[in-house]
Amino acid sequence: MKKSIALMAFMLVAVFGFSQSFVMINTENQQQTEKLFNNDNLKIHYYNDNFVLATAKVVDESMKVIDSQAFSDNEAYYIVYCGKENQDNYISEINDDNVLFKNDNTLIVNNMVKPFKNDGMIAVFNKEAKMAVAQRDFPVVTEENETIRQMMNQVNMDSLLATVQHLQDYGGRYFNSTEAYAASDWIASKMAALGLEVEQQDFNVSGSWVGSGPSAPNVIGIQRGTLYPDTYVVCGSHFDSFTWDAMSGSNNAPGADDNATGVASVLESARIMTQYEFEYSIIYCAYGAEELGLYGSAAYASRCSQQGMDIIGYFNNDMNGYLNPGDEIHIDLIYPNSVAAIGDYYMNVANVYFPEMQVRHVNFTSGDSDHTSFNNNGYMGIYPFEDYQNYSPNIHTTNDLIGPSVNSFEMSQRYCRMNIGCLAEIANPTGSGPQVYCNPVTDFYIDYLDGKETDTWLYLVWNNPLEGSTGELDHFDVYRDNEVIATVGLEVPDYWEYEYTDTIAVGSLHEYFIMAVYSDGCESPSETLIGYGEDDVPEIDALDDEIVSYEFYDLMGRKVTDLESGIYIVRYTMRNGNVVTEKIIKK
Repeated sequence: MKKSIALMAFMLVAVFGFSQSFVMINTENQQQTEKLFNNDNLKIHYYNDNFVLATAKVVDESMKVIDSQAFSDNEAYYIVYCGKENQDNYISEINDDNVLFKNDNTLIVNNMVKPFKNDGMIAVFNKEAKMAVAQRDFPVVTEENETIRQMMNQVNMDSLLATVQHLQDYGGRYFNSTEAYAASDWIASKMAALGLEVEQQDFNVSGSWVGSGPSAPNVIGIQRGTLYPDTYVVCGSHFDSFTWDAMSGSNNAPGADDNATGVASVLESARIMTQYEFEYSIIYCAYGAEELGLYGSAAYASRCSQQGMDIIGYFNNDMNGYLNPGDEIHIDLIYPNSVAAIGDYYMNVANVYFPEMQVRHVNFTSGDSDHTSFNNNGYMGIYPFEDYQNYSPNIHTTNDLIGPSVNSFEMSQRYCRMNIGCLAEIANPTGSGPQVYCNPVTDFYIDYLDGKETDTWLYLVWNNPLEGSTGELDHFDVYRDNEVIATVGLEVPDYWEYEYTDTIAVGSLHEYFIMAVYSDGCESPSETLIGYGEDDVPEIDALDDEIVSYEFYDLMGRKVTDLESGIYIVRYTMRNGNVVTEKIIKK
């Protein structure tokens, strides 16, 4: 009899002993979260300020069992951010059996389902999370560093606008679209032109609510430090965009605020900071597939953790171009209490360089961004956000455009300056100024001339760079598809505009930029514009009968009615509902 009981007990252990439960444990403070990470009974997969999700060998009364057979028949669980007032309607659209848990703000489901809103969903895989730990103390900033202020002052709204406009002009950057791959390549080319060590990291989207498969690759650019090349401070942004229409192949997801503005901040930071030397290395990142559940940043942050990379801190750039009408420029900081040290550091930098600006720590429970990937891989990451209650109402729509959605390049400039300040105070610049520094050309645009049946004539026009470069301007190189096709000298042009005419075949398209070349060897590229080969190039005036309305915006995104001399964005609304934007120069 004893042998039978022992045998039965052994069989029960064999059948059930290795099964674990997927559980939620509510937390009230940081100390509780740290204690759970040190509990051998638990394997934590996800955490925030309010709860952890884990697999438990033994369940006790502190745990809410979500699934008694953790990960037995599903690759991941999904956190869906959906308020209580919307849950009934949302659940009616999906299979009720998928819903394992709900509270006032959150649902947890066990299968890939359409999210309540596309950025309101996080995949929780059977991977162990790490508690973010400070690798060293963050600097205490007591006064402005003149060199860092010099860097901040170089942030150019024209440059930010050019990047946002370029990414918007793809039409959409859905994670695996041709346009997303083109955007990844373009960002990589911009980083390479700045002299960074550039990598495009391939990764797959696995088990997402739109399926699985390759994504447009991450872009990683490294600026090596002079004393500590293997210790890093990192900034990043995602370059993909999303609307529901984009899933059907329409490629109608312009993503100006979400998140061309973030990419613009990263590239502008790199443009300026690569002119200086620093003791510590700086990494500039652009991720794919953020909109599906932080896949790109998770792939990179996980690799960093596996390789044991020494990362001091991570600064996220995601949506910084929409200012609620009537509000002053301010910053909402999103981060869990476990990384309060980097939050305090960010506020310290803001208080010194922008003491008049409000910066507040907020608890955002309606979405997420790439800082979470770093936090869950043991690194301290923070997310400065335009406003957690009044962010752009146009994101994830076809109206996420310069003008209605990006309405303040002055605010984008401030966020970029803060990004530079936080990176530079940690990386520690050496010397009082850049070794070599040069400005790009200004006001670069393309006009179309009357062509022939087989050819289109493109009229490339630009103005002199701004003053302040370390060398004397020598000449301009005209690039088509990353190859020099012409050199233009410095003879004084009419109206202070330089020009070059190119002829391309009808039906083709090519990428153009102007490289300003200086006597000290410094080269500075303009924005990249696309020239189209068309047999009948229409003027906007010829489309008057199709235009329903038009509005003018200045470079800070403000709607204007009286146009003085300067650069403006015209936003045309067409009869078919499409929106066309055009950059114009009023002399």
